[in-house]
Amino acid sequence: MEALVVRTAGDHVHVRLSTGETLPATLRGRFRLEESPFTSPIAVGDHVQVEVENDLAVIQEILPRKNWLVRVDPTLPYKKQILACNIDQAFLLVTVEMPFTPLRYVDGFLVMCEAYGVEAGLVFTKADLALKPRAHQKREYLIHLYQAIGYPVFSVSTLSGEGLPSLKEALQGKRTFLTGLSGVGKSSLINAFIPGLNLATQPLVRLTQRGRHTTTFSALYSLPEGGEVIDSPGFGEFRPPEVEPQELSHYFPEMRACLTECRFNNCLHADEPDCAVRAAVTQGTIAASRYHTYLALLQGLKLLPR
Repeated sequence: MEALVVRTAGDHVHVRLSTGETLPATLRGRFRLEESPFTSPIAVGDHVQVEVENDLAVIQEILPRKNWLVRVDPTLPYKKQILACNIDQAFLLVTVEMPFTPLRYVDGFLVMCEAYGVEAGLVFTKADLALKPRAHQKREYLIHLYQAIGYPVFSVSTLSGEGLPSLKEALQGKRTFLTGLSGVGKSSLINAFIPGLNLATQPLVRLTQRGRHTTTFSALYSLPEGGEVIDSPGFGEFRPPEVEPQELSHYFPEMRACLTECRFNNCLHADEPDCAVRAAVTQGTIAASRYHTYLALLQGLKLLPR
């Protein structure tokens, strides 16, 4: 029988059967014995073949995936972590204050999506928040920057309802992976779209103005109007494992347009002469903020264990 993985929390897995019933699941022993490069061989969004035994679904086979999102595991750098499978799009929730989302985090997410061929967008939450002038200017700058690059960008508030209709329309009929730092309002957003779900929410830690981890597992929820969202824990840095340093610039859309103009085919756009990317930064056609995060990600890739 075919089933869909709808929840993972370590070794605890739940699947939804073709009948609509949700059951706890376990992996066959051979999955545990196989040498695997992944911290877990299965993720939310996986389609699997199961046999039901005493209200327990035993996963016999993981069916071929159309796509996935994978990052380097932060605690085991020689392992990979599958974040989600078989998705149509992925949205990162962003805040410029309470808590602050670093640009390296934003661009790391976008690079990961570009590398795995998943459509990506950004959702700037807490639009109702009264920001200091500098933070307000930064928020507006980032919204216009990423829109100009070509990414879908939404500005929303779950308190006032601002922007929710357009985001809801973008989610309809699609399976969407949602992520972001703890405290950006992910659970509140999903609650706004799925009445009665009542996911737990927590205020920011007063001293650090950072979020508390309210989501400790990944779970898939169906939207009333059609479509699904995958709610994930607040992740740390996104580091795609399959990206080589020479490839990184290909995953910055605004850099792709001028890569053939560099003098050297293997240009890393760091300190090489006659670099078209650096020239575009000087001319202002590539944002300095994006270039700086590119250099930071490049350094991380050079240090990444191979």
